[in-house]
Amino acid sequence: MAENRYANAKCFVFAPDGYEEITYSELCRRCEMDQSYEEKKYIPLHGMLMEVTPEQYQEFYRNRRRQKYLDERSKDNGDISIDMLTTPEFNGADILVSSEDIEEQVVLRMMVDKLRSCLLMLSEEERELLHDLFYIGLSERDAAEKYAVSQVAIHKRKKRVLDKLKKMMDC
Repeated sequence: MAENRYANAKCFVFAPDGYEEITYSELCRRCEMDQSYEEKKYIPLHGMLMEVTPEQYQEFYRNRRRQKYLDERSKDNGDISIDMLTTPEFNGADILVSSEDIEEQVVLRMMVDKLRSCLLMLSEEERELLHDLFYIGLSERDAAEKYAVSQVAIHKRKKRVLDKLKKMMDC
């Protein structure tokens, strides 16, 4: 049976309508009185003992051995876990970077690179118009004065250049 460390523990044994809660001393008494209790399997959970099926018992201890193996291997390899970095003053998870942020940054970087290469495929006049409108911030009316054309003509040119740029970006 279990060690004396469970002397003050609650124990849960199978009953017809679920689990029955008993004391550890009651469990020991039942083991002495009823030979079938000696064959039952128990696992420790949060300082308590719980009766489980043989399959559950085997799975529990298989997982426990696996975790012990992984812990030993991590120690041998010098692995560091986020939990090791957590202190009362600092949460180790705070140093993690959200993968969504990284994905967004990568997508943005790829789009900017593609935009730069597409801008180089435009004519000098088209690039200059976009520069004036979007970089310098000229209004269509001010750009019309600069190029000595109507505001409607500037608007149409801008739309045509942006459509051309959009098609290049989609390829």
